[in-house]
Amino acid sequence: MEFDTSPAAERRLTRSDTLIIALFTALYVPYVAHAAVTRPFWIDELFTFYVVTMPDWNGVMDLLWRGADQNPPLFHAVTRLIVLAFGESEWAFRLPAMVRYWVLCVTLHLWVRLLGGGQTAALVAMTTPVFTNVVYYASEARPYGLMLGCFGMALVCLALGDIFAQKPEACRRAWLGLGASLSLAMAFHYLALIPIGCLWLMEAYRTWRTRQWRWAVWAALLVPLAVLAYNWPVFTEQSKLLYWKPELRWFELPDFYRWMLGNWACLAFLVMVGMVVLREWRQRRTAHEPASPGNRRNAPEWLVLGLVLTFGLPVGWMVLMQATGKTMFTPRYLLPAVAGLAILLTFGVRHLAIRPARILAAGIWMLLATSTLWVSLQPWQLARPGIEEITDLPNPTQPVILNVQRFLPIRHYYRDQLPQVVYVFGIMTYWQPKDPERGLRAFLRNPRAPRFEDVEDFRKSHKKFYINCHKSADREMLEALERRQMPVVRETAEYIVYDAYTSD
Repeated sequence: MEFDTSPAAERRLTRSDTLIIALFTALYVPYVAHAAVTRPFWIDELFTFYVVTMPDWNGVMDLLWRGADQNPPLFHAVTRLIVLAFGESEWAFRLPAMVRYWVLCVTLHLWVRLLGGGQTAALVAMTTPVFTNVVYYASEARPYGLMLGCFGMALVCLALGDIFAQKPEACRRAWLGLGASLSLAMAFHYLALIPIGCLWLMEAYRTWRTRQWRWAVWAALLVPLAVLAYNWPVFTEQSKLLYWKPELRWFELPDFYRWMLGNWACLAFLVMVGMVVLREWRQRRTAHEPASPGNRRNAPEWLVLGLVLTFGLPVGWMVLMQATGKTMFTPRYLLPAVAGLAILLTFGVRHLAIRPARILAAGIWMLLATSTLWVSLQPWQLARPGIEEITDLPNPTQPVILNVQRFLPIRHYYRDQLPQVVYVFGIMTYWQPKDPERGLRAFLRNPRAPRFEDVEDFRKSHKKFYINCHKSADREMLEALERRQMPVVRETAEYIVYDAYTSD
């Protein structure tokens, strides 16, 4: 990528940047920590829990080999160390993601400043990941936050490598940092290959445009493949399990953008930035002001990177999945797009005049402070999953069948308080291997995991039972029960409970 490599570039970071980052951190911590403390684990986080809490590391690796969780071992090793140090609370499991997502925000700020953007532009970049719904993954006990933090570090190393292009030793350290950051991203999640592929495209574009090969950069960009090769034996075993999603539709692509931008804080943030950009554009057009030399030098590369990450990454992944007949398209695989969005927004405000820059900065700080204050005033107690649809049913001894997404959190948080709640393989389940030692069944190797029922044994011992169906997630089961005219015993906003029986 092409940056402003003037000597002044080495002195862009000032004491004001330190104060801005410190203030951002003071607002970020309670904003994200509240969710980490109060939100109950969902099924994917419980996969992390049951892998990490195996009695020893050999047990952890055994579960990973059996496909109980399809993430690289390093994520589980880091989480295990944190949990051993701080205990098995929700926030301890989520602490690595909280820290690394903060790293993403700060590195976006640094990246913009190193490119010569003003402090307001850097503030826009730093706060974009917090205002979007991607911030959910800052407090999830999964590897996505860690991967994003590593990607942000890689962007900073790219900038430093260009800035210090005339200083071989400093440049070499930057490229080593680039390779290390991307390798860590790959070690935390296999699909880090998607944003790394975007950087391959950017470097290929630069090579074509300048007709110069930067071999050190290519080496740094390709070294994550060595991490993938190292994890390949585990990866191939994990990949033998079919993906949980049965089908993929094109409308899921615009749904991703609606999800990413679909909250009031993000909309207010986008409106503020958009109004300032529009005002600045009109004033420059009226005054016929030419772009500054630094602006012309940085703008094309800056804009292309933002477009590739924001639109090229999700669209390209959707096209690839459709072309190959795969269904691995879900928002959490496309999270690096938030870095692209930050870059695009920053592109529009990179050289604001003093007055509009101050107005925009004040608006952003007010919005972030208001959001943090609102969140901080909410109760800080853990909110266990609601169970109103499965308590006080007509026959309290009759088993209640749940889908696995509902069963695991209920058994984790209520343990022996709801002994009638069961999960039955073969009823309301996504595809699982027949091998009893793989997939969900592998969790039974953890003595703390709940027990699952076999469908044949269950039918022999229970002629009548309740089935709890989610109105959207269990549509096929709902249709089947309606066709059989099974009586409804309870209905809530999300669930319908049927009184079912086995036919002789």
